[in-house]
Amino acid sequence: MKKSILRACASAVALAAAASIAAPTFAQDAAAPADSEETGLDEIVVTASGRDKSRLDSSVSVTSVDAELVDAFKPSSEAEVFRMIPGIQVPGTSGPGGNSNIAVRGLPVATGGSPFVQIQEDGLPVVLFGDIQFGNNDYWTRFDASVERVESVRGGGSTTFASQAPGAVINYISHTGKKEGGFVSLSKGVNYDETKVDFRYGGPINDTLRFHLGGQFKTGRGPLGADFNVSDSIQVKGNVTQDIADGNGYFRLLFKVADTQEPNYTGAPALATLSGNKISNVQPFPGFDGRNSSNYSIYNRDFLIYNRTGQLERVEMSGISTKQTQLGGQLHYEFDGGVTVDNNFRWSKLSGSFASPFLNVRRAAGIVGSTVNGQVVGSIRYASGPNAGQVFTGTYVDDNVNVRTNIRDLGSLANDLTIAGKFALGAFDLTARGGFFYMNQDIAMDWHVNKSLREVSGNNPSQLDLYNTAGARMTVEGISGYNNNWGNCCARDYDLSYTNTAPYAALELDSDDFAIDGSVRFENIKASGGGRTGGAEFNVNSNGVLIPTMTANGASEVLDYSRNYVSWTAGALWKANSNTSLFVRASRGGRFNGDRQTFGGKIASNGALCTGAMAAAGTMGCSADGVTPSVDFVKQYELGLKNRGDLAGGRYTVEITALKGNFKQSTFELSATRCPGGSGGCVIDARYKSYGAEFYGTYNNGGFTLVGNATWTKATRSGVGSGGTPTPFTRAPYMPDLVYTVQANYDILDAATLGLNVTGQTSIIDDAGRQYPGGAVVGVNLRVMPLSNIELGIQGYNVFNRYDLRGSGNIADGSTSPIVLGTGPALGRTWTASVKYSF
Repeated sequence: MKKSILRACASAVALAAAASIAAPTFAQDAAAPADSEETGLDEIVVTASGRDKSRLDSSVSVTSVDAELVDAFKPSSEAEVFRMIPGIQVPGTSGPGGNSNIAVRGLPVATGGSPFVQIQEDGLPVVLFGDIQFGNNDYWTRFDASVERVESVRGGGSTTFASQAPGAVINYISHTGKKEGGFVSLSKGVNYDETKVDFRYGGPINDTLRFHLGGQFKTGRGPLGADFNVSDSIQVKGNVTQDIADGNGYFRLLFKVADTQEPNYTGAPALATLSGNKISNVQPFPGFDGRNSSNYSIYNRDFLIYNRTGQLERVEMSGISTKQTQLGGQLHYEFDGGVTVDNNFRWSKLSGSFASPFLNVRRAAGIVGSTVNGQVVGSIRYASGPNAGQVFTGTYVDDNVNVRTNIRDLGSLANDLTIAGKFALGAFDLTARGGFFYMNQDIAMDWHVNKSLREVSGNNPSQLDLYNTAGARMTVEGISGYNNNWGNCCARDYDLSYTNTAPYAALELDSDDFAIDGSVRFENIKASGGGRTGGAEFNVNSNGVLIPTMTANGASEVLDYSRNYVSWTAGALWKANSNTSLFVRASRGGRFNGDRQTFGGKIASNGALCTGAMAAAGTMGCSADGVTPSVDFVKQYELGLKNRGDLAGGRYTVEITALKGNFKQSTFELSATRCPGGSGGCVIDARYKSYGAEFYGTYNNGGFTLVGNATWTKATRSGVGSGGTPTPFTRAPYMPDLVYTVQANYDILDAATLGLNVTGQTSIIDDAGRQYPGGAVVGVNLRVMPLSNIELGIQGYNVFNRYDLRGSGNIADGSTSPIVLGTGPALGRTWTASVKYSF
């Protein structure tokens, strides 16, 4: 196994322990956010908040999902963890590597990533921007045994207590060893090849010192049946906490090391019926069932790129790979007189790669006889596999890219300092907070987007080579171009840096019956660095074939600008009684458009943002306004109810929030299917409006537990017409009106647990307005405890093996009956067995 990771873990533990032992004498019972003994609506909110209010008494929409609930649900990716949170809308079909489109409250993702949702670990962002191109925030986070719970705040505090998160914050909160104990569990795929080991252990070292260590190891070919290991990951996280002598605080050191490789699934073809604009009766494509297969292939397990040093290099088709080292520290101290200081620091070293065979199905007719790279195509032949050299006569081909992006550096340095004071004013308590956030985010990458051709198959598809009319080979291993698939836009090489500073302030007036609050955040982002796009094409001799090639020697772009903006929120809470509260809130939050602003004609030759006037005049290399779209603003309005009580001999909680929001966005899009004229690489400008409601509820009665969430929204979109004027608002593409997850468990005499879960959504439309059916998948789990510390389990996902569409869709061939689609289905039926030893 990865010995460097294990050595790093040992070193970090030793460093943390030594630092804590060397600290002054401390006491036992300081308040710490993790390992909380409070549950339900009494749980203290620690995410994007003042860290001193329960969920019931907070005038924000906040949800906490504990580790036991996630473990029973057995999510197949981080996206499915997010589907357990109301307000978060994510397809969950991209695979365990990440690269999900994470929307919130009906505010869609215009291109990719999570532009308005920030993922945090222990209160600090894993990366500053959620939609970094080939570096989305879900690449870098894994739910493992070290996590105590996942807490999410939508709207409200996410606007002013975090940067770049006007929609929501999702915070992975670690165990800290308040309670001694742990476990080791082994999970094994029954009808697929995957092995996963989760472990954690923690507890007090002495009266004032405690620790926790946890992590995960995972390997296998995955549920979509690749014939080589697409998963090969290890992650270890730990912390040591020293409580302060007077009982007023703590100091904590944290570390994380990870070396992960997980697949990125890009969809599958399917057959369907088209009636008008309505698609129905979706069925698997012959030879390629997206429920249990993908276009990962042993014949495309590695491929050639033209690298940044001017050499042909063979790289692995390794999905999304990350290497992470993180060190952090937290300080919490409560002074006499009601003054509290909190500081949270983290240094991160992140790197990795993105390598994936994108999928696009088209008819093969017309390729023979066409001109490619200056030659007429005479035939298509198998480049590999059992049919190598034979003429290809199939009806369809996959002509999308082999892409490799080297993530050279995505490291960061972050610190968040808050000082709060609480003062009695007669019948009211006044709390004042001031803070300062700093984060420097590096983004250094080089892109390699090859023109590729392969057969359409879910069973080790072969690459396809083109031959000219004289019988000479025109392509190599199915590749007809290095780095040039999307033109000179995307043969990129850049090294950028963004520094975000943000002072913020909040006031809250609290009484027995009412509370009002307001906060403001002053953002400044400084952009620096630069890069180049592709230059003129040239030929490279690859195994005796001249292949057109691009490299990043084209026009350079330099960044040297800063941008300031203000975010705010205000809210009020009525404490109707000890079991009921109602709140209202309004907020406006900004989100800086980072690397997606580059190489689109929006940066002037001197590094400044282009103004509209400069773009109209074409001065200093400007072709588009860069100032206006550099910050996307989200406005949200909320009305919420929280209630708990007794029902039929059990206890329930209900949280309902009515919401309305709107935003505008300008961002760079890679996908040819979303760009005018079908060319990859374009800037999309759009406005969005949404209204709806989100729900989260729980019910406990004896051994029966029921947890459910739902998000209902009406999302609309307005684009830009041919004359530059906004188009009318119409239904937003790829956004279901309803997304829901329900989970029920029943404990039988503390000896067994039987569980059932359902996750689903209603229909979506594509960019052309065609409607795709909604649906749901059902999961089951059974856990048996033959001994008090041994648990045996069997979990089933999508037990009815439904072909459930969740992701984006498009018509690949509408000339046949049934038609051929490009789809993003949920995983098919999978069974996983597990054994867990607790101690």
